[in-house]
Amino acid sequence: MKSGCRSVICVVFMALVFASPALAEKGKLRERLTPAVMAVVHPGAERLGAEEGSPPAIAVYQGGKIVAYVFSTLDIVAALGYTATPFDAIAGVDLKGRITGAKVVFHNEPYILNDTRRERLLDTFLAREAGRPLRSSADMLPPDFVAGATVSARAMRAAVAASARLVLRARGAGGMVSVPTLDADSFNPMSWEELLATGAISRRRITSGEVATALAAAGASETTLDVPLGRPDDLYVEFMAGLFTPRAIGGNLLGLQSFEEYLRVMPFGAQVIFVAANGPYDFLDLKHRSADGRRFARLRVVQNGQAIDFERDGIRRLPTRPGGEGVRGQQHAALLALAPETGFDPLKPWRLELLVNGAGAAPVRVAFGLDYKIPDFHVLMPEPPPVAAWVEAWRDNRLNIAILAVLLSLLTLIFVFQATLVRFRLAHRLVRNAFLVVVLVWLGWTAGVQLSIVNAINYVRGPFSEVDIGFYLAEPLMVMVAIYTLVSVVLIGRGVFCGWLCPFGALQELLGQLSRALGVPQWQPSAQLEKRLRIGKYIAAAAVPALVITAIDPSAVSTEIEPFKTAIISKFTRAWPYVLYAGALLAIGLACERAYCRFLCPLGGVLAVLDRLHLIDLLKRRPECGNPCHLCERSCPVGAIETTGRIVTAECFQCLDCQVEYFDEARCPPLVRDAKLRGAGAPAPVTVGNA
Repeated sequence: MKSGCRSVICVVFMALVFASPALAEKGKLRERLTPAVMAVVHPGAERLGAEEGSPPAIAVYQGGKIVAYVFSTLDIVAALGYTATPFDAIAGVDLKGRITGAKVVFHNEPYILNDTRRERLLDTFLAREAGRPLRSSADMLPPDFVAGATVSARAMRAAVAASARLVLRARGAGGMVSVPTLDADSFNPMSWEELLATGAISRRRITSGEVATALAAAGASETTLDVPLGRPDDLYVEFMAGLFTPRAIGGNLLGLQSFEEYLRVMPFGAQVIFVAANGPYDFLDLKHRSADGRRFARLRVVQNGQAIDFERDGIRRLPTRPGGEGVRGQQHAALLALAPETGFDPLKPWRLELLVNGAGAAPVRVAFGLDYKIPDFHVLMPEPPPVAAWVEAWRDNRLNIAILAVLLSLLTLIFVFQATLVRFRLAHRLVRNAFLVVVLVWLGWTAGVQLSIVNAINYVRGPFSEVDIGFYLAEPLMVMVAIYTLVSVVLIGRGVFCGWLCPFGALQELLGQLSRALGVPQWQPSAQLEKRLRIGKYIAAAAVPALVITAIDPSAVSTEIEPFKTAIISKFTRAWPYVLYAGALLAIGLACERAYCRFLCPLGGVLAVLDRLHLIDLLKRRPECGNPCHLCERSCPVGAIETTGRIVTAECFQCLDCQVEYFDEARCPPLVRDAKLRGAGAPAPVTVGNA
């Protein structure tokens, strides 16, 4: 039976090893743009240009014009996901800075590779990028949509966005600017009411009573006005103003064709303001000019405390008609130009002042201001520095980070107070089983955190692959578990992770307890056979990293010797060979406690080697342990206690079962003997325990 199971495992594993894909090569993007890829990246493309430029990209034509660019992340940023092998995502970006589509055509991500379910999720995750502006995060799927592969998903999306920005910036497209700049070219249809509602047009109403009050405050209540005042509530003038230069404002006011025609007759480089008014006061009455006849006397702009007058040559009256719509439906309307030498800045707030001039012995002028600031969505802003993928990961995982911090703190307390806990057999069993359930269900199946040989390889290989700190911090929960594991291995041995923090180990142990409760016969190899079988994990610990790092197995398929991706990350939703392999290992564990952990796990082999560095022995022993007492040896479920009584910490899972026996006064022979002597009135012999 045992040899049959081993044969099945070997056959399945060898089938997986030889299913290794080829690595991607940079360049020759046209060869990778298959019809299926183009259907996702930019559907509807009529023609493709040449692959050119730096960074390289291919122009997409529609209607004889370039409308977008297609590019490869491998050719531009060569970003890494969860391994040191760059993935290749092909994507498109249009001239307005919107992603048109994205698809990964090659990757070597261990938690997606050979997993058809996650492959589909990844395709959906990137397909949802279509239509999203680079400046916006709206409607973005969270990276954990690709459950168990959030690092890969986040890295791929970030690489697409970074590459798109570089492509557009190099070609002067997509509104990529280095300083705040007026968006003069964008256009979206908007009605007159929408322009007013969004602040693109400002409006103010002035009554005759307000004018009279202003004149009185200026000490000129008896002055004569060109346009006499009516009753206090009568409209004197209602005026509206806004910046005309942006196509999204001027084009909506007059129509795009008229907008272009008026701009052509304005002074070169000028900013244009439009003003419209209703009421008896006509701000366009050209009889009212400055003394030299050049400047307009009824309007001016004030910005930064400086008044700017309008030159007569820069005024264009707009035709209006009663009952019309928008600006053409007002009584008076005009465009007024501000030449570049005036110093007018369209991005800064400004005030249009309507001037009412009074004649008499002491001429007077009162001003009524209309404040204006171009709405933010008409301003192109420099791209903010992109948030590093690892920073985003830590920010998005704050709740899970807090939960894991509590879990690790609790585990620390268990080991700090283990001598108290193990004195109560039932409490120890309840605490241990509850902890294992949380590790399996939350840490493993929910949060997808399973430390594996893949992590160990990546952490070791990272410094030789020119990766930055973000590579190590990309998966917050995994980083926390890895650091805790490394510290605990150095302090007290491998058992902290293998016995308490490994979800697959927890699954094996919980299933083992269930099998024993159901009466399944248990097999414990002899001491000699145990030692031989343990060699398996050391061979795996040496072979798997060697195959991957030396590129004999560049796709890291040999890491499939670990069933973690199938049993924990994918929750048995992978193809049948992987499920069969993981199921076979768990089946063996039903009859032999934690068989995979003890005899085959490559990560266990690495930790067992590091265990020899541990500084503290927390497990207590007595002189009688091993001679004559063998209680702890028999109670150890993984055979980590030798016949001499010595605990082999490199093989120990720190389950503390031996410590429960050590402190059990009803079972531990030295304690039972001492209790009998005390009952007989004789002094109990001193037994020495070591820590």
